[in-house]
Amino acid sequence: MLARRDEIIVGIVILCFGVLLLTVLIPNYVEVPRRVRLLALAPYFWPNIIGALLVLCGGLLAVRAYFTPPTPPEQTESLAISQPEALRLAGTLLLLVATLFALPRLGMVWTTMITFVAMVLLTGGKRLVWAIVVAVLLPLVLYIFFYKIAGVAIPQGRFVRLP
Repeated sequence: MLARRDEIIVGIVILCFGVLLLTVLIPNYVEVPRRVRLLALAPYFWPNIIGALLVLCGGLLAVRAYFTPPTPPEQTESLAISQPEALRLAGTLLLLVATLFALPRLGMVWTTMITFVAMVLLTGGKRLVWAIVVAVLLPLVLYIFFYKIAGVAIPQGRFVRLP
């Protein structure tokens, strides 16, 4: 458990990032077409939802931590990183870089499948069978929705292409 002060700081940082996203990043860096068929397909719709959720969750975290009684010092976790945590963090960084380079070659669907399973293995997930099921079904269902129903092209790879 983090110290109360640390939780308040984390909540405020998340809240500030959400405000930055909503007030500066989305309005200035997301291109908006003149006409959009469905609001849910507008380029700014989901980033605005994420920004609003960041503001809400960051605010709730800070308020909850403020009104929670202080944690006894013997129950407060150290913020020092152990060797297994550092290796896991380095592995996550390598996985994200590998994902960046795999996206143009394998495409969005196949890369997300592989990355999800690798992340579950890296974090020591206990339910590997469920992870594989979710890793396969979720990207395929999203591909079908966006490509077949919404008419939005999902980046395909050079090697294996979906119909």
